[in-house]
Amino acid sequence: MHPPLLRRLIKIMRESKQFCYLCLLLWTFSGCAASQSPQSSVFELAPDDRPVYEQLMRETDADLRYFRSFDLTPIAYRVVLPKAEPDVVVAFIHGIAAQSKLYIPLGDSLAKRGIATALLDLRGHGCSGGARGDVPSLDALVRDVRLFLDTLRRDFPNKKIVLGGHSLGAGLSLRFITEFSERKKLYTPPDGLILMAGGFLANPRCDSLELAERRQFLRRGAFATLDGWKMAAVFPAAILNLKPYPIKLILPEDELVTKAIKDTLLTTEYTMQFLFAAFPTDVARAYQLIKCPTLLVVGQRDELVRICDADASLQRLINAEQKELFVVKDANHINVIWKSAGAVADWIKQNIVAGALPEQTPPE
Repeated sequence: MHPPLLRRLIKIMRESKQFCYLCLLLWTFSGCAASQSPQSSVFELAPDDRPVYEQLMRETDADLRYFRSFDLTPIAYRVVLPKAEPDVVVAFIHGIAAQSKLYIPLGDSLAKRGIATALLDLRGHGCSGGARGDVPSLDALVRDVRLFLDTLRRDFPNKKIVLGGHSLGAGLSLRFITEFSERKKLYTPPDGLILMAGGFLANPRCDSLELAERRQFLRRGAFATLDGWKMAAVFPAAILNLKPYPIKLILPEDELVTKAIKDTLLTTEYTMQFLFAAFPTDVARAYQLIKCPTLLVVGQRDELVRICDADASLQRLINAEQKELFVVKDANHINVIWKSAGAVADWIKQNIVAGALPEQTPPE
């Protein structure tokens, strides 16, 4: 067999387990609809949140910084600094469809409390380079994250680095830990971890009331559509090195959203390979590998993520130095980003700033 074709077939076999896992994840926990289904979004833009979104639309990209990733792709990130010298820098990864601008309110709130924030644009998102909604390899995103953290350690020497992520960004944070935790020469562990509205283990014993509330959200609409024909074509297309985009996110029908998509502030279509690259195949193992202080955050009215899953995940953090779960009152999947900021800052002050900086061997 021709070597390039053989390599592609081996790659397909390795992805099979992830394919099944992610299909189950999308159908079960994300409220997906078939491509022929009515395309109403599970999300709504609350009137109280509109001023936040309108302000974010006006934000400029003047303060962006860049680093070159392993394949020379330019990766953008924005830094929000407090007035005084910070002790901690939070390296934060955005969720699916989003980019770093959405997290400026979080950065501003932390800055007022003396904490610096570095907000990453994943490749193919925001101002970073790369194909939209796709990755060149399954390890591309975690390698980007490693170089992002290494860049911050050079920018902020002797500062504590907390890794955080929202939604898909939380899943990617877990994948980063599983990918590099046993590769000591390439890995410097974060001083803390924040998993916000994502990256949680499924709880089979979820409270019936919470299940009913979530079903009510999903009756309102779906999170994404899955194109069955494109899904079926994922593996055959991989043989020919083609990448269909079977996943299309369903966003609210609103003029702000329409403008954001037009201005490429939002990414709405994804390949399966991107999701393969963003999530760990063994989430339970990822939780066992976490040793640093860890904060789980979920909104009380999250449309996608269940509180019971976050609680079950908290119990699986058996090796973490310190662990805590914050349930944010009246917060949904998106506005939990800024509604949780004060509590997140307090947790960092108590568990990261107050703790001693462990000795670390820099990666080679």
